[in-house]
Parts: sequence; C-alpha cells; structure tokens
Amino acid sequence: MKYLLIILILAGCSTAKELLDKAERKDPAIVAKYARDKYPCTDLLKPDTAIVWRDSTIYIECPDNSNPFEVVITKTDTVNNVVTRTIKVPVKVQIPGKVVTRWYEDSAKLKIYATELNNCNTEVQTLKASNDSLSKKAARRGKENWIWRAIATVLICWQVWKIYRKIMIKI
Repeated sequence: MKYLLIILILAGCSTAKELLDKAERKDPAIVAKYARDKYPCTDLLKPDTAIVWRDSTIYIECPDNSNPFEVVITKTDTVNNVVTRTIKVPVKVQIPGKVVTRWYEDSAKLKIYATELNNCNTEVQTLKASNDSLSKKAARRGKENWIWRAIATVLICWQVWKIYRKIMIKI
C-alpha cells in the first residue's frame, strides 16, 4: 500500500512544460496574454544605419561646342551682344541615401540568454574557487616534496659518508 501511494505521488508530478502545454490546450488566449505580458518585445535593441550610394542624373547647361566657329553675334548701335547657345548635358552624380534598420528582439529569448549567462557565471565562480583551492593544495604539496627531497639527500649523503669511512679505515 505504501509503495502504491509513492508511485501515485510520483506519477502525478508534472514538469513546467507539461503544465504549460496543458494550459495552452485548455485556453490558448490566456497563455498568449500571459506570455505577452511577461515577455514583451523590446522596443529597439540595435539601430543600424547604413549609407547606400545611388546614382542620380542631373542636367547641366553647357555651351554648345559642336561647332566652335559658330557664334551668333548681334550688333546694335552702341552695344555688342554676344549670344552663345547652350545645351543640357546629363551628368551622373552619386548621392548618399541613408537606410536605418531597426532590430526588434523577443524578450523571452533575451530572458533565456540572461538565465544562461547567470548559470555560466555561477559555474565560472565555482570553477575559480575550485581552481584556487587546488592551486593551494598543489603549492603545499610542492613544498612538502622539497622537504622530503632534502631529507632524502641528507640521508643519502650520510650513508655515502659511512661507506666512505669504512673503505678508508680498511685501507
């Protein structure tokens, strides 16, 4: 009976995703309103302005040089008037045009990234703390190794000295 009760309790547990799916099947309008209120789109995440150069045609009045010797001169009594013929010549000029692109981001996506960033930051902090403690242990072991090496060197030198004295006494 006790095991049956435990199985029923564990079988009744639902994850947040299952509960959300169930609520969405029951009343999608309420779930949509809740999601929109909880995670609205951010107004303007990144404005991006680009300058696009485009060609424009303008017309410039130029003197007609098709026949340079042909100039119309009109004389009056006291004033000489020189009349020059002009034509309109098309010229292409580059004009800058600004294009402003605005990027809108879903704040639910930003919330997911923020939680992932916070999780990564906590993991980094725990790894730094672990690294610091392991570095301290390694430094302590390094000191201990040098102490043991010094002791071993002293013992080896002492044994070599004893052997040397035995050899010198026999000779």
